[in-house]
This record gives sequence, C-alpha cells and structure tokens, in this order.
Amino acid sequence: MISRRSALTLLGGTAATLALGGCGKRNAERRDIVFATQKTGVPFLAQTRGAFARRLAARDIAPVRWVEFASGPPLIEAMRAGAVDIGIVGDTPVAYAQAAGTDLRYVAAQSFSGMVGGGLLVPASSDVASLARLRGKRIAYTRGSSAEFALAAALRQQGMRLSDVQAVNLTPGDGQAAFANGAVDGWVIWDPFFTLAQIRNGAREIPLPTSGIRTVAFYIASGDFTRERPDILRATLDELRAEAEWGNRHHAYYRDATARATRIPPEVIDRMIERYRDGMFRVAPVTPDIIANQQRVSDYLHTAGALPKKVDAARAAWTGWTPER
Repeated sequence: MISRRSALTLLGGTAATLALGGCGKRNAERRDIVFATQKTGVPFLAQTRGAFARRLAARDIAPVRWVEFASGPPLIEAMRAGAVDIGIVGDTPVAYAQAAGTDLRYVAAQSFSGMVGGGLLVPASSDVASLARLRGKRIAYTRGSSAEFALAAALRQQGMRLSDVQAVNLTPGDGQAAFANGAVDGWVIWDPFFTLAQIRNGAREIPLPTSGIRTVAFYIASGDFTRERPDILRATLDELRAEAEWGNRHHAYYRDATARATRIPPEVIDRMIERYRDGMFRVAPVTPDIIANQQRVSDYLHTAGALPKKVDAARAAWTGWTPER
C-alpha cells in the first residue's frame, strides 16, 4: 500500500498536486473530478477529444483533471490514497482491492465473452504448444492485474496452480522488454502490448480458456465519490456512455490519437480494434449478471491462492445509475 507521499511520486509533479488538492473537501459541494486514465479505452478517448469535459462543464461539473497510470494496481493504490475519484481497471484489481479493504465501488462495466485483446504469448521458437507445457516455465504478468486471473483460471482447468509456473511479476513495459529479450518463456498481457508483440516479435498465442467467465473492465469510483456526490457520478457516467457511442462510430480517430500518444504503428492499433469490432467502447450499468461474474473471478483467485481471503463482490457494487439513453 502506498502513502499519500508515495502517491505524489507515482502521479508525478503538478498533476499529482492538482489531484490531491481537493482531498480535504470530499463532499457534495465539490464540482470537479479527478479522472485516472491509461492510454486506452473510453477515458483516453474522452481526455484526447475534450468534448467530454466540455459536456460536463455545461452541467456545471468542472474541471476534469486527468492523471495517467500504466495499469490497474497503481491506479487503485492512488484511489486508496485519495488521489483520484474515478478510473477504469480490470476485474482482478477490483478483487484485490476488496480483499485489502479499499473503500471503492465498481459503478459501470464493459464486458466481453472471452479474453479479448489479450492473452498468453510465447516466442515463435518456443516448444510450448499447450497450457500443459507451462509447468516450470517462467511466465511474466503483472501481479494483481486481469492477466493474473486469466492465467490462474486457465491453469486451474489443467489441474495446475500459479505455483506450478515460475511467476515473474513485471509491469507491462518491463514485461515487454523481458519477452523481447528472451528472459521469460511466456507473457500474459493485454492490448496494445499483446498485438505489438505479435507483430514485432512474431509472438505466438496460446489460447486461454475462461470457463464461461466473462472478461470485464470496471469503471471504479472512490467510496467518498459514490456516497457524497452520486448525482455528479451519474452525470459523469452518462457522458462517458455518450463518449463510448461516439468512439464506436469513429475508430479511425481513436487509432490516430492512440498512435500519436503511444508511437505504436497505426496498423497495430487497427488489428487491435478488429478484435473488438463494435464493442471496442462500452459503458454499461452494473447488473446482477456482472456482479455474479465478478464473484466467480474472486472465487477463482482465492482458490488459486492469489487472493488472501474470500470476498463478497456484491459489497463493492454500486447500482445507482440508470443511463439517460
């Protein structure tokens, strides 16, 4: 767990100072939002275009401050420290946050029927052709991220546990370098790193079964935000949903903006978008099915020995939003 001082270091300079500036005023009078973002998804689109912030300002909700993270675990630590109000993470960071007693709620969701835009990669020359061959191999992933659940769930179907592989806990950037240099035998990762490794390194995918559990990305909000400013939260989700609808009609804009921000070739991003098709962007309410799915994710992680205790997924769910349209 990071301290408030550590959060300042994590968030970096002025952006962090802005993010933490209102932490003593977490009440219904606040009209600003500190939004955590990564270089992907609806929040990135909203930040890049600027229309999202303008629409919120028209609702007297301003300013929107953006703080960037590389993955879900540090984002949640910053939320724990009071540095951000809302952001998007995978299902596994939410389960870890619950187990740690973090005061947050998942308030909206984007779900897929399988591991879309991510999975297990091995070098083209690897002798690994199936999950059964992973035993004893050095497998990189970011601990506490959705990649950990994907691997744990797949190994369980082979009668294996995470302890049956040599887990190497790496950030996405470090994992990319380790995989390219042959320092690990496999890498469980999400886009755009997943597609980039396939194109640049000739990486080969080993399909990961999920036992019918859906892949879900969650929009999460701090407990203070959900309790003290629910009307602002609902308006924020409405405008995020509008941004998602725009994004699904304008894939080329997203491709070009992402290419500029990440220096990833546009053809890599096109390939990534093709996997999602019309579901690239989605902001939907938290439903009983989503809660049940998250409970299965948490139970899987606990059984795999990754989660220190069982959690009740419903306790972190916030169902106070019905979309305007």
